[in-house]
Amino acid sequence: MSEEKKILNKGLDALLGQTTPNQRTVKEIELEKIKPGRFQPRSNFDDGKLEELTNSIKNQGVLSPILVRELGLNEFEVIAGERRLRASKKAGLTSIPCLVDQKQDQDALVSALIENLQREDLNPVEEARGLDRLKREFGLTQDEVATSTGKARSTIANSLRILSLPNPVLEMLSKGEIEKGHAKLLVSMEKKEAEETAKRIVKNKLSIKDLSGITSKRATSKNIKQNTKDTDILNVERDMSESFGHKIEIDTKNKKAGKVSIFYKTLDELDSIIQKLKK
Repeated sequence: MSEEKKILNKGLDALLGQTTPNQRTVKEIELEKIKPGRFQPRSNFDDGKLEELTNSIKNQGVLSPILVRELGLNEFEVIAGERRLRASKKAGLTSIPCLVDQKQDQDALVSALIENLQREDLNPVEEARGLDRLKREFGLTQDEVATSTGKARSTIANSLRILSLPNPVLEMLSKGEIEKGHAKLLVSMEKKEAEETAKRIVKNKLSIKDLSGITSKRATSKNIKQNTKDTDILNVERDMSESFGHKIEIDTKNKKAGKVSIFYKTLDELDSIIQKLKK
């Protein structure tokens, strides 16, 4: 085997693991025959970094093949490497080295997610939406998503919870104005409060530690309020929670009015609540 081919194989092994004979082949494919990936989890492509990659490709060429799957005769779709595909077009190339694999839709999405996650190319919102898409489109449980991506179930659950935040907060998270640690704390708040708090984080440059202190005081205040509830209300809350299988709180405005809140920590729990309420 030539030295050049050895180097190429090492690069492929580092990126995608050992290849299996008869399943993956490397070949040069014309750019016009390659479609963007339908399962690309990334929605934001940094123009500056894309320009840097374009200049690198102009000078050095494409050093690592992109991963594609064959859709039909002379028709391919990107699974991993869309930045390299875009940069190659900008660099004026007519073809690109590709690792061709035979993958079904679910496998294609999993591969695209893992490739981006390993390179840390996804922001927290893109990651959460990719995992949610895997769960919804293919009917997977959180445990199955965890197994497919090699992540802990708790990591999957925490990532999916982020999607319950208001869109303005998700936008701040996507832009890097707030961090994932901020988002994990904001999830426990009401949507309006979460949005207002997120704006305070940006305006006052609050750290995750600062926000944690604020939420801790808020939780302490809430516990004090709960302890002042009528004993009968607390007993009803406990009985309802045990019977329904989820935490339930009752807030009374006066003797005739109030509200009943049902709490959930994961989307699976929310699905369970919805099904129970439909019965």
